Amino acid sequence: MKDINILVFGDSITYGAWDKEKGGWVNRLRLALENDNSNKYYTIFNLGISGDVTEGIKNRFDNECKIRFAKEDNTIIIFSIGINDTQNVKDEDRVSLETFRNNIIALINSAKKYTNNILFIGLTKVDESKVAPLPWDKDKCYLNNKIIDFDKELKNICLENNIDYLYIYDLLEVDELFDGLHPNNVGHQKNCDKVKTKISKYF
Repeated sequence: MKDINILVFGDSITYGAWDKEKGGWVNRLRLALENDNSNKYYTIFNLGISGDVTEGIKNRFDNECKIRFAKEDNTIIIFSIGINDTQNVKDEDRVSLETFRNNIIALINSAKKYTNNILFIGLTKVDESKVAPLPWDKDKCYLNNKIIDFDKELKNICLENNIDYLYIYDLLEVDELFDGLHPNNVGHQKNCDKVKTKISKYF
């Protein structure tokens, strides 16, 4: 039996917020892989933390990997991060595009120490009518034009470093966003299906 470890780093969308049926796209991916009737054994670690940004993952990445990495297993590292970096706080950037770029490059270099199977998932659109500003914090907002800029930067960095990138900005309809930011059950399933197809080449 072939052992495959999948580490998924991210934020509340990765964690599975607002999927009240199956706990988010990462858990849906685990269930799908475990039921694929193959001779492979999958261990999927959901390392999503609500509100996290690229700086947060950069700071915890090695510690998270060291306790889960086994040389004899095949390892896949997935990053689904960046939407919170795009946030505006009191009309100022929470994270600059330059800092975002430096953090992504640092994550790529760190991930290469563990595996060549690395995937960055692109950023999703938001429903600005619900998140600009956030109803629970009027000082913060998400804007699609800024998300697009960060997503383009992420794609370019991946191309420059020969790292897999998955475009999903247009994957979800606005009615598949539970609160304008997080996917609902349908959105999480669509994310799961897209990622499962993308990572199948690693198996």
